Amino acid sequence: MLLLHVKSNVQLSELIFATVPLKIAAFWEQRDRMSPGARSCRAPGPRRTGSAGGPIAESRGVKATTMSNLLHACLYNLDASSSESLTSQVKTLNFVRLVSEVSNPESLAQLLQSGGIHLVFFHMDPNPNAVVETIEQVASRYPDLALIAVSHKTDPASILVPMRAGCDQFVCEPIDQNDLANAVARVASKRMASMAKSRCICVTSPSGGSGATTIACNLALEIGHLADRDCALVDLDFQFGDVALNFDAEPKYTFHDLADTGGELDKAVLSATMMALPCKVALLSRPDSIEQSEVITPDAVQRVIEVLRGSFENIVIDVPGHLDARNAVAITQADLVLVVCQLLVPSIRNTKRYIEALRNMGMSDDRIEVVVNRNDGRTGRLTEADLAETVKKPVFASVPNDYQFVARSIDIGRPIAALDRNSPVRSAIRQLARKIVNNSSGPEQAGDRKGFLSRLLAK
Repeated sequence: MLLLHVKSNVQLSELIFATVPLKIAAFWEQRDRMSPGARSCRAPGPRRTGSAGGPIAESRGVKATTMSNLLHACLYNLDASSSESLTSQVKTLNFVRLVSEVSNPESLAQLLQSGGIHLVFFHMDPNPNAVVETIEQVASRYPDLALIAVSHKTDPASILVPMRAGCDQFVCEPIDQNDLANAVARVASKRMASMAKSRCICVTSPSGGSGATTIACNLALEIGHLADRDCALVDLDFQFGDVALNFDAEPKYTFHDLADTGGELDKAVLSATMMALPCKVALLSRPDSIEQSEVITPDAVQRVIEVLRGSFENIVIDVPGHLDARNAVAITQADLVLVVCQLLVPSIRNTKRYIEALRNMGMSDDRIEVVVNRNDGRTGRLTEADLAETVKKPVFASVPNDYQFVARSIDIGRPIAALDRNSPVRSAIRQLARKIVNNSSGPEQAGDRKGFLSRLLAK
């Protein structure tokens, strides 16, 4: 089997793969158009009516076993006579799930646009030229997709043409199962590379009432606008979280619905579950009841974050301050942990204790940052220098104190920026968002995150 990877610059076919981008009005224009009594970030659509049917029923209605780590594949095949043979070969791979077989470019485009596909097998026979054109379009439109060509023709020209069009691997027919498995294993790294491009930020505070949730909500909004794409916002306080209240939102589905899907998690299910707000925030809320929160396992938390990483460039998670197994999973997956602290003795002591716990579990200092909240700048009290000396880390960001204004923002369910875009609190959080978005250090490797989780849960 020839192992080559050659990319070519190709132009998209407007007739097949051109999509009309989603036109969501800028947040400030949306605010100006709304009536005085309306809330700023409530998404259109029905109120909560319960989760009958669940998010899977609203996405694709497919049934499957646990497959957060499986590659979801599609077969593009113009030769009906070879369908049975090809599908049976693919289905023998225990780490691949064949989602669909399509026989025309329009059906393939529709499937890929719906999301959730990681790998496409292109059967080159009997008309290689027609298939190559589709490969070029897919490779250009979906650069993170893994593409494998399959053909009876094994002459150099027949192999090089699909590779130059954008395929990552070439498998000869009749298919040898070892060759097929090796080819898929090699392209599976594309999925991990795609996940590595995401940025996961956990916002937490070991002291209650420090304003971590407020910072998490407004940080997600600011990151979404800076990146010009939706930022995922997850409420991990499964019992008493109030992230949704900060946007006056009433999500139809919650984290519990994802955890209760029987293992079927992909982009389509995630999209049906999350609530898209018109301020570039996609919300995943806490469960409706405390009883529902008790059935969510650490494994479910990890699987949800994995799918989020494959779907969003930026993820902000509001994490409670106690280090139980579920919160540990989120901290493990994070590229950055923001520990929110006030310049008060109990808050500083708890922050020191929390950071020391993370360090003792093997978390590197470059993934931990301290954010001071409600800093009124008065003299004669504890200072940022005192905090930095205590926790052995410089302060990463400081948010000024404007308690009455922020409390009003929470009470009426409108983000700080919607009430006063020139607020000093909003400016500080936006500056924090800029530091995170412009950070060039890059995300932590998946292997390092897993190792930290193993140590953490072993304590």
